[in-house]
This record gives sequence, C-alpha cells and structure tokens, in this order.
Amino acid sequence: MLTVALDAVTTAAMLFIIAAGLLIVFGVMKIINFAHAAFLTVGAYAALVGAQLSLPWFLILPLAFVAGAICGGVTEIVIVRRLYKRPLDAILATWGLGIVLGQLITLMFGREVQFVQAPISGTVHLFGVDYSAYRLVMIVAAVMVGLLFTGLLNGTRLGLSTKAVIMNEMLAQGLGVDSSRVRLITFA
Repeated sequence: MLTVALDAVTTAAMLFIIAAGLLIVFGVMKIINFAHAAFLTVGAYAALVGAQLSLPWFLILPLAFVAGAICGGVTEIVIVRRLYKRPLDAILATWGLGIVLGQLITLMFGREVQFVQAPISGTVHLFGVDYSAYRLVMIVAAVMVGLLFTGLLNGTRLGLSTKAVIMNEMLAQGLGVDSSRVRLITFA
C-alpha cells in the first residue's frame, strides 16, 4: 500500500513539473501550447544521445534542458509570435508542430523503447518498503521547482515582469515592460 502511495506522489511530482511549465506559458502568452510535450520529448532524446555518448549526468541534464529550450524559443520566434492575436490558430500550429516533432523523433530513433540508466540507482528503505531512490529525488526536484518558481516570480525583476504580463499585458507595456522579451523567455 505504501508503494502505491509513493508511486502516486512521485507521479504527481513529475506531472507538477510539466504542468508548471504549461501554466507559465499559458499565463504569459494566453496560448495553449500543444507542442509542450514534444519539447519535453526532444529534451529526453537529447539526454538519450548524451548517455549514448557516455557523457556524465551533470552535462546530460543541462543538455536536455537546453535542447528543449531551444525548440521552444525557435517555435516562439518562427511560429507563435505571428499568432498571438489568433489563439485558435496558435493551438493548431503548436498541435501540428507536436505531431511533426514526434514523427521526426520516430524517424531518427525508431519506435522501440529507448532506455537510459537513471542518474541515481538503488533503493531506499522507507517505512518497511524498499523504494527507488531516483523516484524519491523526483519528489525533492518537484518541491525545488515549486520553490524556484515562487522565488523567481516574487523575487526577481523578470518574475515581476512576468506576473505583470500575466495580470494585464497592456498595463505592463504601458509601464515599460517588454512583453515580447518575457514571452520569448517564457516559451523557451
């Protein structure tokens, strides 16, 4: 029973990390990004390539993040920027892009399941149950992402600008906030 509860908590932690990104993008841009999962997949396959090249994990994780962020930034500049006033078209464009990226990944890596050795192996004995140390670290990572987002949004100029754009973009622009810069950083 405890294993099922821990599985639920770790799955919720991973979903929180993904949902936090979607929430920020939607809040700033008022656009639902259907390519978000494809960007995560690009990052995952960048990690796979890094692992196949025998890179250490402290290089693989930033590589995965940068690969996904570059896809997001290029998408915002090339596709989404032209569609801010047409949110339904933006939904269709990001949905189509997600399909295209998925098919490109399938062409490059095939349909078989790809495995990467977890950066943290082993189990932790917790309340009479042996549980994956990696999955427990994911809970800590989700809490850290939540705290980082809170600190970023409340304690930095970029965070305050992002909150201003989320609340009232026209007023934020009138106060000198460059909403296009906030959008690019947020989408990436």
